[in-house]
Amino acid sequence: MKKKAKSKGQRAKGWLPALAPAHSSFRIRHSSFRPRGYILFELVLAITIFSIAVLGLAKALNQSLDTANLLKRDHIIRVGMRNFFEEVRRKPLTEMSTSYMDTTYGITYTSSTEPVSLRTTSGSTLSDLYNLTIKATSEFNGVPEETTLSVYVYKPAQ
Repeated sequence: MKKKAKSKGQRAKGWLPALAPAHSSFRIRHSSFRPRGYILFELVLAITIFSIAVLGLAKALNQSLDTANLLKRDHIIRVGMRNFFEEVRRKPLTEMSTSYMDTTYGITYTSSTEPVSLRTTSGSTLSDLYNLTIKATSEFNGVPEETTLSVYVYKPAQ
């Protein structure tokens, strides 16, 4: 079997079909051809999408900082109430009703006592029990806030 020599204008069979004859001066333009106005439009669109994403991230960051500040404030109040409670419960009954102002955070702690009358299952009355109530009042972002802690304490008569 002899192979025929291919002339310049012929293509091999089974190869991609010819879109234009080889001797034609017609050329196919590639997809890289675009009108010039689309590049500017795509750039403006990309910058707009990017700026919307950045604004969303900034808003989320701001909300997380507000939440962190609120949690920190609540923690400061809880620790202050616990410390104030430990100081007050060690005092004699006559000195348990007192007040303290934390000037660093602007929180006022106030304690008050009232006698409690409890009965056991056998019917006897428990004496020398008092309800110690501690209130922490403060202001956060212009909104007054009050937190209360109420505990039974045993103070025997001395």
